[in-house]
Amino acid sequence: MTATKNKPAVPVQTPSTIGKGTILSETSFYVVQGINPTNGMVDVKDDYGHEIGLSKKYAEEICVSADLWLTEEKKSMTELAELFISSPRIAMTVAYFTKPTEKTKKDYEHEKKAKIDEILNATLANTANLLSELIENPLTKWIPGHLRVMKGRHYGHVDELGRIHFIDMELTRDTSKDYDTRSRQVDPRTIQWLIINKVKYTLK
Repeated sequence: MTATKNKPAVPVQTPSTIGKGTILSETSFYVVQGINPTNGMVDVKDDYGHEIGLSKKYAEEICVSADLWLTEEKKSMTELAELFISSPRIAMTVAYFTKPTEKTKKDYEHEKKAKIDEILNATLANTANLLSELIENPLTKWIPGHLRVMKGRHYGHVDELGRIHFIDMELTRDTSKDYDTRSRQVDPRTIQWLIINKVKYTLK
């Protein structure tokens, strides 16, 4: 059908242009840089370094915060692990214990000798206390992991050891690499607390 003199032809929307009726989606992750004092916009930076301004209403009502929470719930270790694994692709906070590291043979032998010498050289009155302390806190060949808190997201992939690869968004990404250098491994069994969708879940 050709256009008449009184009715212009409707522009044709090609597959490469956006127009009325086009369906869009968005999955982005941002780090807030500050609040613009002039217009109140929330200045953010995305994973690729793009600086964007979001309205405060959009940021508060549409975006999911990793660390803001309103209520708190107690969960078992299994429940925390299930919550963590079943919440991919959203911003969250996870607090967990890192993997223990093995001591070198030299360091372990030095530590053992020092403890033996301490007991041998102690007075009779102190020997019992030192032995009791050793029983309560025996020497091990491992250095315990430490509590670490990370803010970011994961994509639900569980490796063969049961660990989740988590993107720590507080780290700076090395864009020269063909992988995300911010990726860290989390053992869900060591989680102490989580913040997901404005709820803080803590270990019972």
